[in-house]
Amino acid sequence: MEFNCNVTTVEARSQINSTSYNLVKMVSMCVSCSLHTLLSVPLLVVIARSPSLLRHARFLLLTHILLCDTLQQLIWTIKSVLLGSKESIPVIQCLLFCSAIQAFSLVDLFLSTALALDRFVAVKWPLRYDFLLCPQRRRAIVAAIWTLSAALCGGASAIGLRTVHASFALRRCRPHILAPCLSGTSTLMLYCMAGTAAVVPLCFVTILGCFWLLCWDMYSGLLLSRRACVTLSLQATQMLLFSIPVVMDSYLIPGHLHSDFLDIATTITYNLGVSLIPLVYGYRSRELQRRIRQAAHWSADSNT
Repeated sequence: MEFNCNVTTVEARSQINSTSYNLVKMVSMCVSCSLHTLLSVPLLVVIARSPSLLRHARFLLLTHILLCDTLQQLIWTIKSVLLGSKESIPVIQCLLFCSAIQAFSLVDLFLSTALALDRFVAVKWPLRYDFLLCPQRRRAIVAAIWTLSAALCGGASAIGLRTVHASFALRRCRPHILAPCLSGTSTLMLYCMAGTAAVVPLCFVTILGCFWLLCWDMYSGLLLSRRACVTLSLQATQMLLFSIPVVMDSYLIPGHLHSDFLDIATTITYNLGVSLIPLVYGYRSRELQRRIRQAAHWSADSNT
């Protein structure tokens, strides 16, 4: 049995009291947002102070991933704080929050796919790398990712605002709770389900394909090293923690398969995956490590 767009029905299917549920989500999001900001800001500052780094595709993509995740975490935290303090938000406001969060998730997914392809091309065809990914193409790829994500989610939001047929407030704000507040056969649901079913598997297959080919070369002896093994293992772990919540939080999963404990676990897992991005792609980079040490040394010299 599916959810109805009704507060009483939602509460009846809940395993945790809404006040406690929203409090747990608010605390977890505040901790996650603070941790991610603490890890990301030093990397962003170092990259911004070194324009030469932005000429490399991996650092350009990393910068946009960190900015995207920081904005997404901030919006998610604001939503959690509003629910924790007011205990409910209007359906339309919930729709806008969900659309914004999913838009940043889409940008993150596209950028992660581009980063995986960039690393694959750099390893497999190092001599042709600058030709295949020239600066103009790098900037065009990043611009296309942001534009496509904004267009897809902006279109979904515009359709959703016309199909919402309820004006009351929700005590939970999740896509599977919001979905019944839209017409069951609405264009929005078909649009979101078709887009998710097409885009998400394609991106994950591309990322997994790049990982598999790099692992094959590594175990064949071409790239075998302890550092490479650790890096690929961390990247695989980060993508696993990131991908499962993205699928679980989409419109493809029926509402009756969700539960409060699963939703909380999904959120924590996603936040952990996002927090690993600065560690895996930023702090393990020898170039960024060198720039961070230089920045710390200059800061120490200026203070003395």
